[in-house]
Amino acid sequence: MVNRTVRAGFSLVEMVAAAVLLSGAVVTLCAISNKSLGGVKLNRENEVAWQLLDRQLTLIDYIGVEQFIEAGQLEGRFGDEEDSQTVYHWSSDITEGEADNIYRVDMVVYWTAGGRAGKVSAATVFNGTGSTELSSESEESTPSSGEEEGEGESRTR
Repeated sequence: MVNRTVRAGFSLVEMVAAAVLLSGAVVTLCAISNKSLGGVKLNRENEVAWQLLDRQLTLIDYIGVEQFIEAGQLEGRFGDEEDSQTVYHWSSDITEGEADNIYRVDMVVYWTAGGRAGKVSAATVFNGTGSTELSSESEESTPSSGEEEGEGESRTR
């Protein structure tokens, strides 16, 4: 009579099947992580482009459209190609509106990173004078506090 003893454990086929399932799960998780990191990078590039666009529009608002046009720089770039950073290019198209001293400003920021191109754009309307000119004009026309109290008027804003 043959005496067989039963051993507890897994067979080779069960171990190979478990290893295949485990490696498939790891590969799937790595692919999901890679795609997620690519989305984060794309979102970061988009956010930087919007910040640069906002910076340029704020500059135009601050110095005034007419002075911006006189400066003659209607396009430019941000970043350094030598440092392997993403280089953002911006351009503006300024057209005079129908009303006096009103300008339409179309601003575009575009870039290329990792073989794909990105672009954000915005359009807005400015008056010809900048914030610096408006603040100096308002300082000249503001009455001093002594005159305001002496007249006894109450003003609401």
